[in-house]
Amino acid sequence: MRSKNRLVLRPGEETIVSTRAHPIRLVGPAAIAWCTVLLYSALQRLLDLTWRPYEAPWTTLHSLVGWMITLAALWVAYRYVLLPAWRWLRTVFVLTNQRLALTGPPAKDNVVALPLDALRSARVVAPAGLLAMLTRGVDRGTVMADFGALGGLKLASCPQPEAMVDLVQQSGRPAGNYSRSGMTTSPSRSFQGGPRG
Repeated sequence: MRSKNRLVLRPGEETIVSTRAHPIRLVGPAAIAWCTVLLYSALQRLLDLTWRPYEAPWTTLHSLVGWMITLAALWVAYRYVLLPAWRWLRTVFVLTNQRLALTGPPAKDNVVALPLDALRSARVVAPAGLLAMLTRGVDRGTVMADFGALGGLKLASCPQPEAMVDLVQQSGRPAGNYSRSGMTTSPSRSFQGGPRG
């Protein structure tokens, strides 16, 4: 039994960790919001200073252009600011003593929970390229957990990824299926995790 966007614990199951993606994921939407407000204000001011008609057909066109600028700014704010922030807010990584789960919009049906007794390996994938250089020193990374035939779970932008991997490995050890090498020969599916945006 699952409720929407929430992991329902089974009898005897206890939560070890429940966390959101790293808040650095909100830097992009915040920068876009700031640029949108700045650009919107500049365009409205430019429109009012350069073209202020007083006759009937042109005043309507002036108003229409002003509304188009406003609607474009609202669309950008919705698509590139509100949606990513909402996804970040609703996305939660949950580790229990029986399962590793991803809840929220990145997961199909809002919850993906894989049993720890099927855990083959867990590792950290650090960000690469320009993003890695810009966010050096920020304790975040992508946690990849392989569950063999069940597939994999990717927790993107996980805070304190090394600690999360250690907890996942420790929780998966009692089942006896954990492989330190992380090599598996079975085909697997992968579930994408973390907020999109």
